[in-house]
Amino acid sequence: MLRIIGSTFREAGIRTLGASSKALTPINVNNLAQLRCLSIFSSQIHAQSNTIGNAQNKTLLSPPLTCRILPVVLQQMQPTVRTVTKFSLKKGKRRSVKTVLKRFFRLHWGVWIRTKAGRHKRLWKKSSNQKRRLRQHVFTNSTQSYLLDKMVTNFWKRPKYYVDDPYTPYHQREEFWITRKAPKP
Repeated sequence: MLRIIGSTFREAGIRTLGASSKALTPINVNNLAQLRCLSIFSSQIHAQSNTIGNAQNKTLLSPPLTCRILPVVLQQMQPTVRTVTKFSLKKGKRRSVKTVLKRFFRLHWGVWIRTKAGRHKRLWKKSSNQKRRLRQHVFTNSTQSYLLDKMVTNFWKRPKYYVDDPYTPYHQREEFWITRKAPKP
C-alpha cells in the first residue's frame, strides 16, 4: 500500500515539475487521514489538473483542489449528533434538547407519543386507509422513552394541564394493572 502511495506522489511530482518551470515548495501533510484521502483521489486530481491546462500551473495539492475534495471526505467522517447540554455556560444548568420537545409529547404516565413521518407528503397518491393511519399517533417503546427522559429536564417530566387538552383521556392508564391508580370498579 505504501509503495503505491509513494509511487503516486512521485509521478505527480514529475508531472507537475514537467508542466511548470518553477520549483515546487514542499508541503507538510501532518494528518494521516488527509494523506489517505488524497491518495484515494489522486487519479481524479491528475485528470482535473491536466484538463485545466498548463497555463495556471496547478500542483497536486493546490488549495482549490483540496478545498473541493477534503470537505466532502470530512463530511462523511463526522456523523450528526444531538447531544444534551449537561452544564450550560451561563448558569451551569442542564438544558433540554429542543428537537425532542418539538417532535414528541410526554403523557402523564411516562410514555412519549409522536406523529408518523410523511403524514403531509404526497397525499394524492395514498389510499384513504393509509391517510387514516398517518393521522394516528405512535407510542415510543420503553428504551426510547427512557432516552427521551434523559434528553429533557424535570420541568418537562412533570404533568402539565392545559385547557381543552385533546390528550386528556390518554394521560391515565387505568386499563393496565401495573399503572392503575384507582381501584377497579
